Formats: sequence, C-alpha cells, structure tokens
Amino acid sequence: LVSRPVNNRLTNSTSNTAVAANGNVQSSGIGTGLQQPKRYAEFTVKARVTFNLNSVGPAYVYVYRTLLAIPANGAAPNVGDVVVGGDAFAGGAMTATVNESAAFSFLDSGLDVTKRYRYYLAVKAPNGNVLNLVNASQLLVMERS
Repeated sequence: LVSRPVNNRLTNSTSNTAVAANGNVQSSGIGTGLQQPKRYAEFTVKARVTFNLNSVGPAYVYVYRTLLAIPANGAAPNVGDVVVGGDAFAGGAMTATVNESAAFSFLDSGLDVTKRYRYYLAVKAPNGNVLNLVNASQLLVMERS
C-alpha cells in the first residue's frame, strides 16, 4: 500500500515539441503508458508546461485521458477521449514567441479498476500557427496510497 504511488506512477516530458496548429484541439503526442488504477479507482494527474506560439493569438493546453493509443503529434483526440478537469488548464491570449508556463493538479476519479488508461497533452491554437512545448514540460500520473 505504501509503495503504490511509486509503483503505479508514469511520467513523460519534452523539451522541444512543436505542433502545427489547425485551429482545433490536437494531440502533442506526449503522453504516458498504460496504467490501471488498483485501489481507489482514481489517479492524481499533474502537468507542468512551458509553451509559446509563433504569432499573436490564443493558445490552450489540455490533458486528455484515453483507453486507446495516444494520438500522434498533430492528430485529433480519439473519439471518446476525455478532457481531464473538463477544459484547458492553461492558455489565452499569447504574445509571439514569449514563453508562458502553467501547472495542473487534478484527482481524476470515477475510473474503472478493470480498465487501463493513458494520459496525454493536447493543444489548441489558430490555424497556420506553431505551438511549442518547451523547457522540460512534463506530465505525471500516479495512484494515491
């Protein structure tokens, strides 16, 4: 029980991932492997991101949960994938090439202990722009003890 958060913890990070935006929510391709909640049917999901946009405009960052494979960089979320926390956790008006940072911590509850989940970072920015995830942006998912 005490080692559960250590044994059932996955993380992934990136120092330089660019997503060619199409105006819709798109996967960054950065996500965790399969995890199955064992005790409370929930995971603690944390993210720390630094991002920038190559022009002036709005940009948003999301964490998604999926039962399928993580969509490739630039692909739309899978049908049935769920935004963790209900909406973007970072974003708004951006100044061109200026880094913005944000953190996210959420208890993703009500999961099925018989299923295995993956989590991934997704972004949304105006069509024709490039959104960059930089500076060791990280996603961490772990089970509580």
